[in-house]
Order: sequence, then C-alpha cells, then structure tokens
Amino acid sequence: MGGRRGPPEGGERPLRGLPGGRARPRPTPPGAIQPDDADQSGQQSPKDGDRPRERVSGEVVRPLQPLRVLPGGAGQRLRLLPGGAEAPLELPSRDGHAPEGDLQADDSQDGHPRPAASRRGAAPRRRWVAGVLALALLAGLAVTGRVVAERPKAGPATTTPATIAAPPPVTPVQPSPVVATIGIGGFSYGMAAGAGALWVAGSDHVTRIDPASNSVVARIPVGATGSGPADVAFGGGAVWVPVAVPGALFAIDPATNKVTARISLGGPLRGPISVSATRGAVWVACCGETGAAASDAGGTLFRVDPLRERVVAEIALPANPVAVAADPSAAWVATAGGRVLQVSAKRNRVIGGVDAGGTLGFSQTLAVGAGALWLADPFDEQVVRIDPKTRRVVARIPAGAATTLAVTRDAVWVISSLGLLRVDPATDQVVATASDPDLRRARLVATTAGAVWTAAWNSVARIDPDLIAP
Repeated sequence: MGGRRGPPEGGERPLRGLPGGRARPRPTPPGAIQPDDADQSGQQSPKDGDRPRERVSGEVVRPLQPLRVLPGGAGQRLRLLPGGAEAPLELPSRDGHAPEGDLQADDSQDGHPRPAASRRGAAPRRRWVAGVLALALLAGLAVTGRVVAERPKAGPATTTPATIAAPPPVTPVQPSPVVATIGIGGFSYGMAAGAGALWVAGSDHVTRIDPASNSVVARIPVGATGSGPADVAFGGGAVWVPVAVPGALFAIDPATNKVTARISLGGPLRGPISVSATRGAVWVACCGETGAAASDAGGTLFRVDPLRERVVAEIALPANPVAVAADPSAAWVATAGGRVLQVSAKRNRVIGGVDAGGTLGFSQTLAVGAGALWLADPFDEQVVRIDPKTRRVVARIPAGAATTLAVTRDAVWVISSLGLLRVDPATDQVVATASDPDLRRARLVATTAGAVWTAAWNSVARIDPDLIAP
C-alpha cells in the first residue's frame, strides 16, 4: 500500500526517471556478464570462464568492473547514478549537463530522487546567488586590502615609557605702544610738531593737540571760503598751512591760535602740495601734472619770507614734485619719477639731484635730520639714506612699503606696511617694530619730546617709544 516499489526482477532496469517502470534492456559494455548468459542454477556460461556469479535473494550480484579511461581527459566529471554498485558509471554530456531523464541523487531532500529537468529552473538561480556572493566577497577583499594598505606600519616594540610633551612656552603679550587716541573730527592731510603742541591739518581747519593732556585744545578755521588745508609745517615761530583754493599760504600764531597772515601764491594750486619751513624760509612745492605724464611734467617751488610774509622766489622744477624738506642751506624736492632735487637757498635754483630709486607718488616721503636726507620708497619697500654733501645714496634699508617718515636726533620713525618702524641712524638698520593694526592704518607721523604721533583718517594716536620692542 502506497509504499515505494522495488526494482523488477531479472536483468531489466527501469527507465531512468521512471521508478518501477519497464523499459528497454541496458546495453552492457563488452566483457561484462550478461544476466541471460547464466543458467537458472546460477552457473556461468561456458563462453566466459570468469568467476562464478552468485544470487542473493533472487538477484544477480555482478562483480565490480574496473574503471576505464574514456576520451575527454580528466576534465570530465564522474557522476553516481541511482542503482547502487550494479549500475555502470556514466559520463555527462559534452556541455557539462546531465542527460535528460537522469536522476540526481544529491537533489533529493525526502529520499525521492528528482529528475534533472526539474532542476533547470533552480540552476540559474543558484548561479545568480553564487555570482552575488562572489561579488560581495571581492568587494570585501578590496576594502580589506585598502584598509590594510592604509594602516600605518607597526614599528618595533619599545620598552621606553611614554613621555608627555611639555607645553610650549607662553609668549608674553607685549603691551600696545598706543597710550592715547584723540579724535580730530575730519580727514587728516598733514601733521607737524612745534611750539609745545601737535598741529594736524584736515577738513577746513587745523587742530591743535596738547601733549600734556592728550586732548584737543583748539580748532582754527582755514580756507573756509575755498578748499581746506593741504599740509602743515612749523618754523620761524609760526604754523604754515597751504590752501589750494584760492592758492594761498596761511600763517597761524601759536600764542593766540589765530590766522595772522594770508599770503597769495598767484592762483589756485594743483597736484600734490607740500610745505616745509625753517627759521628763515618757507617752501611750498606744487603745481605738478597728474596722470600718465606726471613723472615727466614740471612743477613749481615757492619761497616765502616768514618775516615779510610774502613770496620772494618762484622756482621752476624740471620734474613733478611730490614732497619737500628743507634745512638752512637748501630745499630738497622729491619727484614722482624717483629723483631728489637740491635747490640752493642762496641762489634760489636747482643745483643738483640724485637718482634715489623708482617711482614715488606719495606726499611726506622726505625728511632731513640726523646728518642725512631720508626718503621713503614704498614701491621698492625701503628707506633710502642720502648724503646731502655728496648727493649720493649711502644706504638702502629694507622697511616694507614705507610711505612717510619723521626724523629726530637719534631715530628715524617710518610708517610702512609692517607697522611703525624705528631705524637707527648709527647702524642704518630697523631696530624696533610696532605691528599694532591701528598703526598699519596710519598715514602720517611726527615727533615731540618723549612721544611719537601717528594720524589715521580721523584720529591721532600717541605712541610711547619705550613700549616698542626690538
């Protein structure tokens, strides 16, 4: 009832894939014992002469035959077909698949073999799953190889105990050299010291600052009907302020803080305007051309007698002036083309010059003191020292983009892109630097007893020189 039927009696084998059925006899390889070659008593046929066959429970048990090497080489796989030891060994077809109808014993899960045809649908799925697993494995190996490659190589083991690095030394914070800041209420165009005060020209007035209190003590209107002051200088007991329109030089008495003279310069002034004063003369450089031909154009230098309060000389200049600085013997004029002209105070004419460097184009770039003439050269980032007797350059001092300077007996103070610099005239070297951000924005510099002053757009800063570190 319902059980699995065994194989039929005799030499016939069921069709492969049809358990229990009947089919054609299996061809037997040459030399194999045929079932019908034996008689009913189980003896061998006379034509074979091999070992006798035996019957066990009505079945004929054939002796095992040796394996034969078939064409195709070792690349073909041997498969076990159902039927036990008495079934011959079969080879797969040339394409590697089992012949149709073959039973695959290893696909059986419940003891019943299934036909190979029923596994055709599962084979692609298995190949797909195997492909996915292979890709995942390759990806894992690639990641692992990259991690291993990027992992730092382990150094040799050491028994030296780990040491904790000492913290870096704390650099002491330098105090700011700016000790006071004073608002001036307008744009600054020039700054000078004299008569115990600091004078700043800007907007339409001149501001007087008292160094004792660091405060504004007077505002003196200048040029209210025209343009404002262009520069300022102190000399001959007065404060001198040139004004472009109407083209005049104003004199301020420091004792009264009032304008005491207005000296005409013959008409409106143009171009860069600068002024310098000594005990016996006031020099105003102006009237150069602007634009592409500025360095080749000429200009004018006015000489004013401070006692008689009038122009005593009008000197034509062969180049465009940008700054003037004077001593008792001469006036020195820096030009936009980089030359410094010497104007004799006795002859009131140009008597020589020196080629100091490249193009300048800034005001307040020239100062006289400490036995030399000093020129701020912003484009070559240097301060040029000139011997006034020989009219030769004797030193070029690296100082960044220097734009303005002031000279005392023992120091040259320079405003540059590096901040406020102190140059030692004895060694021609920068010996101290104050790189405070406020100082980098400064445009003007001046000195009084025990203080250095810088001016920005609308304020003035007082600098303590002792706080500027080397």
